[in-house]
Amino acid sequence: MNYMRNAWYAAAWLEEIDDKPLARTFLEEPVVLFRDTSGVLVALADRCPHRFAPLSQGKIVGDAIQCPYHGLRFDGQGSCVYNYHGPVPKAAKVPSYPLMERYGLAWIWMGNPELADEDKLPDLGSFTTDSDYAFAHGYLPVTGNYQLVVDNLLDLTHGQFLHTAFGSPDSTKFETKWEGTTVHANYRFDGEVIAPAVQPFWESESETCDRWADMRWEAPSNLYLEVGVKECGDSREGAILFPATHFLTPENGTNTHYFWMLARNRRVDDDAITQLVWQITDNAFRNEDEPMIAMVQERMAGEDFDDLKPIFLTTDRAAGRARQILKKLIDEESSGAASEQKAKSEKALASAK
Repeated sequence: MNYMRNAWYAAAWLEEIDDKPLARTFLEEPVVLFRDTSGVLVALADRCPHRFAPLSQGKIVGDAIQCPYHGLRFDGQGSCVYNYHGPVPKAAKVPSYPLMERYGLAWIWMGNPELADEDKLPDLGSFTTDSDYAFAHGYLPVTGNYQLVVDNLLDLTHGQFLHTAFGSPDSTKFETKWEGTTVHANYRFDGEVIAPAVQPFWESESETCDRWADMRWEAPSNLYLEVGVKECGDSREGAILFPATHFLTPENGTNTHYFWMLARNRRVDDDAITQLVWQITDNAFRNEDEPMIAMVQERMAGEDFDDLKPIFLTTDRAAGRARQILKKLIDEESSGAASEQKAKSEKALASAK
């Protein structure tokens, strides 16, 4: 399967990575994550170049990871720095990957390391540094292709059927737009009954509210959502806000790493409410979204999404556009890589003559 490689992908919550190896697969490549003695994040290919044992089954020794099979040790750049059996072979090296920290996550760059610019990750969570918000976050492995999860997030009309705790509107107003490689899907739910998930934060005697949910997708698979709730007919100023981020990293063609974060601007010092928010959100993703996406993946029976000729509804426009943009970006990246490889081959051939 083709992926957009020159991009930042969420790899792990920072608290998941310590001085013990963490094994994860990204874009079909096994990776081991750990911190060295200075706390610096390290990401290496999870395969020893000697007999191909998984380095993640070894242990951290100083600033290096030790292979569990024959004891070779590799530093943060992937160079072998110790061989119990004799001199270090010159070819003893494993690929390393650029990492950065943002939004409480470690981000990995799976493509050309020379292109790994931290500014290439869009602003997807400025609220994370705002003391007016409280946060809950989680991780979920999804049995489904990452683009199916993007589809699910860009079409929020499934919410009234899968997520009744978040509201059951009688009507939905939808609009979509795109700018460059960014896609917006904006929803309005006017005059709906106060949803169970909103009730702990609703201080009015009104039994109905206006709600909006504005989703923004950034290639390849990172999304920002702002949900707001207010009195019917009022302006948005002073509304109850629930900003959220959804970071999706493909493990392979049928599995996805799902990292989510949900904030709120009400009752921010209430730890019990934070736990309740976590439980409600985790339940929605783990027990409602994920099983549905897994069933969709199963029913596709290995067929390509477009080959199955899915019908499109009006609210599929955002997801459809995101798929088109991503395909174009992947094709352009593949074409560029092929041209670069051809140029290198021609240069090598010329030098050999």
